[in-house]
Amino acid sequence: MEFHLVDVFALGPASGNPLVVVTADGMPPDERMQALAAHFGVSETVFAVPGAPPRLRIFTPEAEIPMAGHPLVGTAWVLRRLGWIGDAAVLSAPGGEVAVEADDDGARMTRTGPAPRGEAAAATLAGLLGARALGPAPIWDAGMPQAMLRVDDLAALRPDHEGLRARGDAEGWAGVSAYTLRDEPTGTGTGTGTHEHAPVAEVRHFAAPIGIAEDPVTGSAAAALGACLAARGVIGGAEPALTVLQGHHMGRPGRVDVRVRMGPDGPDAVTVGGAVVPSGHGVPGGTGGTGGTGGTGGTGAIGPAAPAG
Repeated sequence: MEFHLVDVFALGPASGNPLVVVTADGMPPDERMQALAAHFGVSETVFAVPGAPPRLRIFTPEAEIPMAGHPLVGTAWVLRRLGWIGDAAVLSAPGGEVAVEADDDGARMTRTGPAPRGEAAAATLAGLLGARALGPAPIWDAGMPQAMLRVDDLAALRPDHEGLRARGDAEGWAGVSAYTLRDEPTGTGTGTGTHEHAPVAEVRHFAAPIGIAEDPVTGSAAAALGACLAARGVIGGAEPALTVLQGHHMGRPGRVDVRVRMGPDGPDAVTVGGAVVPSGHGVPGGTGGTGGTGGTGGTGAIGPAAPAG
């Protein structure tokens, strides 16, 4: 058993969302995986075992989750580097099989069937975030159900995490993306599948229902936001594209490039990608590893949480 620490959706070293990928010949017991995820202390820890396709389990410090974006993207990059997969592959997680692509600089994943799941109470959410809502709060699922709320000022947010946990449990969402939106070029970008002239969403994501106070950069939520904005016509074109900037308020700036494939009835697939930067590896509980783990993402455990999805 070995672990690999990488920064996903990174802009360089010590940026983006840290991820631990633990590789093993067989899947460890559930209690062992949860204990290791709590020990590493990053937003998610992935456990991967060989197979056709490779099989994954994903844990936050407090609970197992069925699917998430940055774990799939980061794991694809790690497994390609280890020779487990090629440039294009399929990975199997509890939430389903996902197509991934990777190269030396980064990776991307494509999730089919993004779908709306109703609406959250926008005024209540705004109150719990300490924000002014600029529209409704649709819930979209691109791996996990996420609420979306456009707000006036991200820097002014003062989230009530226990209130958000209760609201998410009641309304059936794993996290809420508070975002602002502007339409301007974003520059060159990094990683796989970038879009130089996509509209830009700046995001802060709070996932109290799964035990994460604030997530640095969130792939599944970026995918859900892209599908939501494409369905509403906010982003358009043959393949609507969106650049998501997140983590700046946590000192972990990152970028997710989002592309939506439209079908006759709306979004039918969404791809998220970005750069991946290695930062350490070693043996759990052993010596001789390089880099660091515990708490690198700046996330906070906030009490017992139930799995989402």
